[in-house]
Amino acid sequence: MSKPKRGRHAPAFILLMIATEPTHGLGILSKMDEHVPFHRMDTAVIYRTLKDFETNGLITSDWADSDAGPKKKIYTITDKGMEKLEEYREDIDKSLNNLQMFVKLHQSL
Repeated sequence: MSKPKRGRHAPAFILLMIATEPTHGLGILSKMDEHVPFHRMDTAVIYRTLKDFETNGLITSDWADSDAGPKKKIYTITDKGMEKLEEYREDIDKSLNNLQMFVKLHQSL
């Protein structure tokens, strides 16, 4: 039996974390741990996704001074990113409906 595909919605979650508040890469990881504790996200996935988002104009970044340590690259969502976030939401809604149907049919067995 094959393993379930993990991380399909990782980009959606990353963009959502940025939309809620501009933040840096490890800030996204921290928010994910807080809001989605059952799915530990790999930092490499976060940084690859951030690079892709920035290349495609979904986010912008600026360097900010930090009280503790070196400067941090802070990511902010763009209007194009908000449009993509809505596409992600629609996809997740469809997936959720399919999963709910699966659970309902399974419960009827």
